[in-house]
Amino acid sequence: MPTTRKAVTISELTNLLKTSQVAVVTDYRGLSVAAISQLRRTLRGKAELHVTKNTLLTRAAQAANVPQLEQLLTGPTAIAFIQDDIAGSIKALNDFVRTSRVLTLRGALFGPSLVPADKVGDLANVPSRQQLYAQIVSALQGPLNNLVGTLNQSYSQVVFALQAYSDKQGESATAAATDAPVSDTPVASAPSAEATAATATDAPSAEVPSAEAAAATATDAPTADAPSADTVVPAPEV
Repeated sequence: MPTTRKAVTISELTNLLKTSQVAVVTDYRGLSVAAISQLRRTLRGKAELHVTKNTLLTRAAQAANVPQLEQLLTGPTAIAFIQDDIAGSIKALNDFVRTSRVLTLRGALFGPSLVPADKVGDLANVPSRQQLYAQIVSALQGPLNNLVGTLNQSYSQVVFALQAYSDKQGESATAAATDAPVSDTPVASAPSAEATAATATDAPSAEVPSAEAAAATATDAPTADAPSADTVVPAPEV
């Protein structure tokens, strides 16, 4: 069983193998401590350089499901874990190899694939994660813009169609109100003041009998004969 310190180191190496885009394995045999520190400073901000035992790195490779890395673990090993800036990190390593003439490259782990030492330099042509994102966005931007334009055009067409339909309905209602038939039934008009006065003047008035006529009428009327005193009224039969 590994000690607590070794277990922490294995866990750290495992996480780096899982999260790194490239892991470059180097042989630092003959390199001084000062030179290794200088290489770390050169890679700072681009990659992490770890000098570790092959046994611990082997366990980490197995835990990260990349056991093929074991093929590069022979002799003193320093491994550079590259997260994003692949081109910058590879260039810095190649420059250090050329100037130091001590550090050598064994190969690299690129995803699940092993890259031989003479091909590690080609990884400098691999775009970084930000560059890949930019390329993907650029590739998608054109179709997305076309889609937005098509949607806006379709929306405008729908709005125009609805407006045209509304205008047509309004015109139809106005035309129906204009063409409605007018009734021929004459409208009774109120009589004017002059016509009312003329009608009242021409109407025959009832003649009021004079006092003499009334008296003559009363004189000439037949009177009922009142019974005289000598007239015997027969008694009723019993």
